[in-house]
Amino acid sequence: MNLNKKLIISFFCLLLNGCDDNINDDDNCLEGIQQSIEATSFTNWIYYSIKDTGFVEIEINESDAYNSREWDIAMMRNHFRTNSGLSGVSDGGVAMIDETWSCESFNSLDYIPNNLIFTADSLLSNIYQPWAHDDEDTAYTDAPGNTILENWGWFDIDNDYYFYYSHKKFIIKLPENRGYIKIWPYQYYGDLGQSAHISLVYDFIVQE
Repeated sequence: MNLNKKLIISFFCLLLNGCDDNINDDDNCLEGIQQSIEATSFTNWIYYSIKDTGFVEIEINESDAYNSREWDIAMMRNHFRTNSGLSGVSDGGVAMIDETWSCESFNSLDYIPNNLIFTADSLLSNIYQPWAHDDEDTAYTDAPGNTILENWGWFDIDNDYYFYYSHKKFIIKLPENRGYIKIWPYQYYGDLGQSAHISLVYDFIVQE
């Protein structure tokens, strides 16, 4: 492992205050299925089916996606959709536990806590349109999406719109009784600082 990579991993673990001290030469302290998504479009969502080997992209447009049961999750910039509510015809949804992930807590959670409420997609009102940046009436528009997953981070408008992370705990209910995943979107920027290059980790869990 090169020095730069070690420094990045060390900083990541210190930042989250929960990685195991004995990482050694592992690439990451997280145990799960790692996924990187380039969700760079400001207008087009990318749709995926969630498998135990990774996300599988579904080639589908937005109008067809609404009536499709093939996809589970979609992404555009920092926004997420699940196949539920205003986004799709299926019965997915998201629950948030008001705690923050650490490497230890993510790795050890293998069941769904009791009394979680799963929220279907509704309407997001913060879809940024960069071509209308200078017009406060049209700079943001509405689109279906999951309001719970909006809590994974926020833009600091006073600091060059840098994206910060909450590291909140999210559980996604997969459509058609296919189970549940724990998910941690922990990075919005690529290796070269590119925005909307999202890194996340997930794994399947069971009902208690």
